[in-house]
Amino acid sequence: MNKTRWIAASLAVFAAAMSLETLFNAYCLKAAYLETASLWRPHGEMMQLMPIYWVAAFIASFIFVYLYAKGCEGKPSGCLEGLRFGLYIGLFMNLTMSTITYATMPITARLAADWFITGMVEYLICGAFAGVIYRKPAA
Repeated sequence: MNKTRWIAASLAVFAAAMSLETLFNAYCLKAAYLETASLWRPHGEMMQLMPIYWVAAFIASFIFVYLYAKGCEGKPSGCLEGLRFGLYIGLFMNLTMSTITYATMPITARLAADWFITGMVEYLICGAFAGVIYRKPAA
């Protein structure tokens, strides 16, 4: 595994994920969160806990790219391989998260579907970043 490409790809994935999370959660899903406001921490309390979220997302970005790098060893890598990886991880993470949360919490079916869709977009984009940045140099 190339550590320089791993670090660069991990930082890019983290930046992309945080940007997409902000776009999706602060803007696209804002109305859905207001409909279910009783389920969430008050905004001030949530903001105080955000460093925990950022640290977890930072670590997860490195794990995401590590898994990508290990999975693409010996294969042509790049954007398409990254998209494929993002698809698989996205389905694994989002299908379970959105459906289990819907089954166990009083969220709307629309919010569960929106989480699934926005999560898939995020994993596909992050996978593409990992694939493009981690790709093997041309021989």
